[in-house]
Formats: sequence, C-alpha cells, structure tokens
Amino acid sequence: MPVIGERVSVSVKKILLATDFSSASEKAASYARALASRFSSTIEIAHVFDPSIVTSYEEAISGLPVNERRRIANENLERLRNDFSASGIDARITSPEGHRPSAGLLKVAKEHEVDLIVAGTHSKSGVERLVLGSTAEQLIRNAECPVLTVGPNVKHPGDAPLAFQTIVYATDFSAEAAKAAVYATSFAQDSGAHLYFCYVLQTATSWKREFVDGAFQSALKRMIPKSSYDWCNPECVVEHGDAAKAILELAERVQADLIVLGARKASFWLTHVERGLTPDLLAQATCPVMTVC
Repeated sequence: MPVIGERVSVSVKKILLATDFSSASEKAASYARALASRFSSTIEIAHVFDPSIVTSYEEAISGLPVNERRRIANENLERLRNDFSASGIDARITSPEGHRPSAGLLKVAKEHEVDLIVAGTHSKSGVERLVLGSTAEQLIRNAECPVLTVGPNVKHPGDAPLAFQTIVYATDFSAEAAKAAVYATSFAQDSGAHLYFCYVLQTATSWKREFVDGAFQSALKRMIPKSSYDWCNPECVVEHGDAAKAILELAERVQADLIVLGARKASFWLTHVERGLTPDLLAQATCPVMTVC
C-alpha cells in the first residue's frame, strides 16, 4: 500500500486557466485568481478557437464571419488578462486553433510546464448527464498535472487569496491515489486545514462491519506521515455505499472547500465513470474537485 513521504510540498507556480467565456469559466477564473494570489502564481489563460463552431445563439443567428468571431474571442482574452493584471497577477494569453479543445489545452499545459489546470464544467447528473463533457473528461484523463474542476454548484471563492480550510481526500489505496494524497496533504499544510482521509466501502454485513471499518481506518492512518500532525489535523473516515454519494455527503457534512482524488485512466475512479462517480462528483459538488493522474 502506497504511503506518503515526509516531504509533501508541491509547486503551484504556473496555472493554466482553460476558458470558453461561459459563466462556468468565469467562476473557474475566480478560483484561478484566488489561487494565484495565494501562491504568487503566474496565469496562462487559454481559449481554443474552433473556426467551425459558433459558441452562442446570437452568433448562430447573426452568422458572424470567422475573423469577427476570432476578434471577439481575442478581446475576451484581453479582458480576462486585464482583470488578472488589475489584481496584481502576472497573466498571459494564448489562443490555439483546432477542432479538439482538449488537445489544444493539453499541448499548452505541456509546453508551458504548468503545475495546475483550472477549468469550469457544465456537467449534469442523472438522465441529463453528459459524461463530463469531452473537454473536461479528456483533461482529467490525460493531463500531466492536477486538474481543478469547478462545477455548476460550486460557491464563489471571494476576492481574497484562497486558503482551503477543510479538505476531503478520497482514496482506493492505489499508487495513483497516493499521488493525489500528496496534493491534498500539501494544500492542508499550506493553510493548516482539517484533512479527512476517506475510503468508501460497499456495506459489509453487520457482524463484521466494525472489524472491517477498523481495518480500513488503520490502513488510512498508515498513509499519513507523522509530521503531518504538526501542522494539520488529519482524520480517517470509512464511509459505505455509493462512492460518489458517500464522498459528497461527507464533504457536505464537514463543509469541505476541496475534494481531492486520483484520476488515472486505469484507476478505480475513471473505470467507474460510466456508473456516475466522477460525473456526479463534478455535477453535484459544492466545492472544487481536484483530480490527479
């Protein structure tokens, strides 16, 4: 079972904000700004312009020429950069063109060696669910750095530098999930947050539930470096039932302002994407969700 090393500090020097200028992207921009203020990060604002697609009802009706739509997109990027600059943040803009936004964003993230991607998502749950939307899903599955997704129910972070106070880290005890634990622990260290290590177990029979819960709580405790107790308050929790529901209920119960989990292609989390774990988390969470692959 993977164990976190004693050194937990991670860098957030460069942040990539992926935007399509929607309301979801505006909220994601607020989180990128608050994080950049906290960590003195530089921001790369990226919008992938697809000449073949109109992005609004007005554009479809008016039939704006490609060059005009490109000009409007560039003006929106400049506006965002000016907003960041007004907050004292070093921000740059880039607008690659292509038919696959995720590919363009991943290329920008790699070329600029960013430490974190921040993106809004329009994910819905239930019968209306789009499985993350192709862009968000591809970012989560393929990014070489963590991805912070800001869903439709996430609260606005405010204008102050962002310090997470309560973090829920969910694990399946895989090596990929252990990488995510490093980020959860580092962010907790930065702000002295209350950190919950969580494992979700399908409900055991009543006669052995106490024994099973105890075993998994011990396994969670073994993941936590002893030094962590000097600067945060880790707590181990075993939940039961549907994974997405259990994680969301825990996050709501403890008023978490960040959920962290592993998201590699072959991991527990994304092999269950068709069952709704990741889409439901992003669609229903009232705080950002950080995925690490």
